[in-house]
Amino acid sequence: TMFRPTSKIQQNQVQTAIIGAGVIGLAIARSLTHQSKHRSQSQPHEILLLEKSTHISTGITSRNSQVIHAGIYYSPTVSPLKSILCVGGKQLLYLYCRERNIDHRNCGKLIVATTPYQKEVGLPRLLELGKLNGVDDLRLVS
Repeated sequence: TMFRPTSKIQQNQVQTAIIGAGVIGLAIARSLTHQSKHRSQSQPHEILLLEKSTHISTGITSRNSQVIHAGIYYSPTVSPLKSILCVGGKQLLYLYCRERNIDHRNCGKLIVATTPYQKEVGLPRLLELGKLNGVDDLRLVS
């Protein structure tokens, strides 16, 4: 069922409207709520979270593969921000889960080469990119 406001919200009270109650929209709402609680304000920061579906996280979020990406696909010279955010985000997500006792598994990833080119060029390139990005738990197996 849809969430309903706990109090009547008037249009002039809403400081932030967030469109979409997927993982990103909910994370933004959570962050703003957390920030609002730690400010000394007489009026709370009012957030309006809008979602077209009848339940949260039923759009793109529900199709997520639930993989925490390692940081091996982005070149730090071609996509430096993606490289930094992917590796840093991975570390923060594992920390977040540990601090809140959220069940998760760091089970690793097995990338299989299906052609000689992938074996000779592709996998070594991914290993190199991972090392350049600071991913320290990579290894080639045969």
